Amino acid sequence: VKRNGGIVDLEICYDEFLLKTIYVKFEIDGVSLKNFDNVIIPPLVTQNINLYPENIACFYSKNHQAALFKYIYNSEDVITDSSFLTEGHLASHSDFTEDYKQLGTFFYANITPQWKSINQHAWALIESAIRSYAIDTGEILEAYAGTHGQALTDSGQPLFLMDDGRMPVAAWLWKAVVHRSTGAGIAFVCRNDPSRRTVAAIPPCGGADVYADGHWNASTVAGMSFRCTLQQLAEAIPEAALAIDGVDADVGLLKRPSPTPPPKSSESVTMADDDDDDDDGEDEEEDDDDDGEDEDEDDDGEDEDEDDEEAEKDG
Repeated sequence: VKRNGGIVDLEICYDEFLLKTIYVKFEIDGVSLKNFDNVIIPPLVTQNINLYPENIACFYSKNHQAALFKYIYNSEDVITDSSFLTEGHLASHSDFTEDYKQLGTFFYANITPQWKSINQHAWALIESAIRSYAIDTGEILEAYAGTHGQALTDSGQPLFLMDDGRMPVAAWLWKAVVHRSTGAGIAFVCRNDPSRRTVAAIPPCGGADVYADGHWNASTVAGMSFRCTLQQLAEAIPEAALAIDGVDADVGLLKRPSPTPPPKSSESVTMADDDDDDDDGEDEEEDDDDDGEDEDEDDDGEDEDEDDEEAEKDG
């Protein structure tokens, strides 16, 4: 993919007839992301005339989708201001630092229909967790993201954004990353269905070997997104198996590093020193009290001697 004279390193597999993106492959550079402090203003999604018709944007409008559900799927209340199918980016612009690479992710070839609530929550958590890992470790990750299955309407009809059966809405989205240095990897599968109609079609992901590493817990939403090994992903999703072909799927699980405990603040150190001083003061006071007791005993002894002398005189 080219944008503004630069080459965006996105390897894209798509179905030209169905107008469906199957997967994208790219890199996430942890060092570049860690040192990156510039934020671009995302543009409108860019037309790619080699892959999609010129009027593609209208199919993502709420007006079109409301009419589609009303007249084609006989459902009037599905599309609202907060519930509609938006442009779901398979490779996020936040996975890149150079402007031309970020802008390159706004081609429709990198986009798939995704319910807004999924895009802004479950899918966003997966993207953020992967970026955080890359930044924390400073490593380069090979990343893969794609679609799987066919979403259904409430009445069980296959869901498309075009009334001629093109632009299918995927039932599942998935994303996988491989650590280039060690070969370890991890994958995520996300339901593209807020009402969870695809509950019977959950891919066989997860298990003790995946969920034992609790540091990835914040990346998934119960019942909506799942963690997998690369082998589980390849066995469950043919599109993913095609994407990661050549990668050893039977590799170790990519584990997040344990969080570093926060350093002890200077204030707490000072307070600890003050406590030590107080303890020393208490010891000194105790010593003083002991000395005082000894002096009292000596005084009592002197008084007894004086009484004995007076008694002898009287005698």
